This record gives sequence, structure tokens and C-alpha cells, in this order.
Amino acid sequence: MPDYKRKKFKRTSKRKKNHSNYDNTITMTNKKQNNVSIVPEDDIKVVRGKKYKRKQQPKIFVCVIAFVCLLCIILSTILPGGLYENAINYSSVIGHGSYPTGISGGTVLNTVSCGTYYYVLTDTNITAYANSGKIVFDELHGFSNPIISVSSTRALVYDQGGKSIYIYNLSGKIYTLQTVKEIITASISQNGDFAVATNSDSYASVATVYNNNYKEIFTWNSAKEIITNVLVNPSGNRLAVSTLDVVSGQYSSKVSVFGFDSADPLHTLDLGSSMALAIKNTGKGISVVCNDKYKFLHWSKFTTNELSVSGEINSFRNSKNGIMLTVNRANDRSDNTVILISKKGEKLSEFKINSSITDIQYNNGRVYSVCDTSVNIYDKNGNILKKGVCDYGTQKFAVIGANSIAIVSDTEITKINIQEGEG
Repeated sequence: MPDYKRKKFKRTSKRKKNHSNYDNTITMTNKKQNNVSIVPEDDIKVVRGKKYKRKQQPKIFVCVIAFVCLLCIILSTILPGGLYENAINYSSVIGHGSYPTGISGGTVLNTVSCGTYYYVLTDTNITAYANSGKIVFDELHGFSNPIISVSSTRALVYDQGGKSIYIYNLSGKIYTLQTVKEIITASISQNGDFAVATNSDSYASVATVYNNNYKEIFTWNSAKEIITNVLVNPSGNRLAVSTLDVVSGQYSSKVSVFGFDSADPLHTLDLGSSMALAIKNTGKGISVVCNDKYKFLHWSKFTTNELSVSGEINSFRNSKNGIMLTVNRANDRSDNTVILISKKGEKLSEFKINSSITDIQYNNGRVYSVCDTSVNIYDKNGNILKKGVCDYGTQKFAVIGANSIAIVSDTEITKINIQEGEG
């Protein structure tokens, strides 16, 4: 047999042998699919999940940014003074300090508590302290007769009888205003708007309002009456002024409220012969403190409440809970009546303090007083919650905690923890 036929036979027999080992099940497949590896279903789900996650990441990032921006806008609108300035003040008080701490100047004129920090005004300097005792800033003002007014984030210091106004936050001085004529009085509202009353060549006095960006927005010229107090409402769209005139040898005083679109007052409150010592924002109205009485005037409804007192109003303190008056007789400074008034101008309570008061503060519904070397904390009904002692030489104090105060003398500030006599 030829060789080629044997070879052919062998190939055929081998093919038959191989065919005999095949499975009887016939699978129909596409040739292209034979070259592609089959991915398990679970792995397909993982791959699809990763792709979905990658697609969602930019959306989540955009949503987070949008939420943060919206939150900043809301806080900037809600917070008096704005978000940025509140952030500056908050970061400035972070850190540690200690007591006793030094003080600049020869004579302490005033202290103002502002929650987590307080200002001390002396005859030469204005200093901000954190409640921990940390000195936040200390600057020379150089005024002959400095007066301080405080908002939620700023402090306004003006030279009464001079021509300069400085505005501070906890980063230090942020603005200087020079007036043409001598300053009679000035005040700053919670959101940073402020008003200034000055003398004038053409009028008896002039009141000017500036917004919190220092832009002049309203001016009122008083033809014959001297402006004694100015106040911008918390919304920044109205001005209240108290004025004083002499008619037939008698004093005549009144409080007028203005909108910024007219020089004619929206409302005038006649005080008669009582002189307005101060006007303060209290709730939705104006607290008018006279030498012999207290009046509350609503900013928009112009409704009033009046409270007559027996004696002379010696001091008044404004707080978020309302206002506090101390009344005594001119010839007896040890017979004091403390009167607490709500934000609606209604009397909450009154009680006696039978000691000569060095300084007194109203904070979070409590009354804090220093009388010579004794320190007491009262509830609104005059019950003593805690009591302590301090050294001689106290000029002023600031509330730095529920049961602690910072005692300010002319040389240093010390901390007093009031622990005894808890009720």
C-alpha cells in the first residue's frame, strides 16, 4: 500500500478516536464569543457600583459646597454684625490667660461684659480681655473724655466734646471717623449701625446715622433743641433722639422717632420737665431712662409703658433679659432699690440692697453687686444665691461666669469665684 494512503488512514483513525471522547451535548456558540472571557455576575455588579460611585462623587461635592454657601448666607443674615466679624471675634478669644492681669491707664471709667469677653475703658486705653484673662488687644485712644458703646461684635469709643470716633472689633481698631464739629453723644446698635450727634453753626445740633459699612444714610437737623441721646433700632431703619429745650425758664424734653425717608418724626413722646438720661434698645422698643421715671416706647406701634420711681435713678444696666435700674435717695446712697424690667417694659420685680453700691451688673437673669468688700449674686426676687469677698480698691467688675466675676481696680484685674451661700 502506498505511503500516502497509510498516512491518510492514520489521520482518519485518530480523528475517530478523538470524536469518540466528545460529549454528546452540542453547544451552539458564536465564534466571537469563544474569544471573550465570561465575567461572573457578582463582578459585574461591583464594576457597575464603582462607576456609579465615581459619577455621584462630583454631585455630592457640589451639594456640600452649596449647603455650606447657603449656611453662610443664612448665618450672615441672622448674626448681628455678619458671619465674618463674628468668626474674627470668636477666634480672637481662643487661647489661655491668667489672673491677676495687668491694666493700662490710671483711672478705670467703665467695663462692659460681652459674653466670652469684656472691655475695660480707662482714661488712656481701651482693652479687650477674654474671660480666661487673655489680653485680646490693648490700644491707646488718647481721648480727653472717652465714652464707650458696644454692639454684638464692635465697640464704639468717642471723645465727648472732641471730634473723633474709633470703632473696634477684637482684632483692634477698624475705623476712624473725624467729625466737623464737637461730638455731643453717639451710640452703636447691635448690627453695627451707629448714630452721632454734634454741634452745628447753622442749627442747635445735628444727628447723623451711618450704616455698618460706615456710609452716611440719614441726617436730621435740630433747629432749636439740643440732642442729648441718639439710638438706631436693631433693624437699622429708624432713629430715636432725645432732645432738651428751655421754655420760659423751664426744661422741656422729648423723644422723637424718625424714618430715614423724612425729616418729620413718625412719633414724638413728650417727657415734660423730666430729662432723658439715656435711651436704650430693649426688645422691640426703646427704654427711656429719666431722672425720676422710666418709659418704654415701642419702635413701630408707639405704645408706651411708664414706671414712676421713688427717689433718683442712680444707675441703669441693659441686658438681653431686659433692663435694671437702681434707685436711691440723694442723701443716702446705702438705701438702694433694684428694679428689674422686662423686654416689654413691664416691671418684673424689685428688692432692696442696704449697702453703698460700688458697681452692679445684670446678666442672665441674675443681679451681681459689689458693695465695699462684699460680692453678692441675687435672683430676680432679691434672694442671695451666692456671696463672697473682694479687696478694697474695686472700681468696676465684669461678669465672666455664672459664679465668677473679674474685679477691676486701677492697677490690675483679679478673678473672684463666688462659692458660699448657694440657695
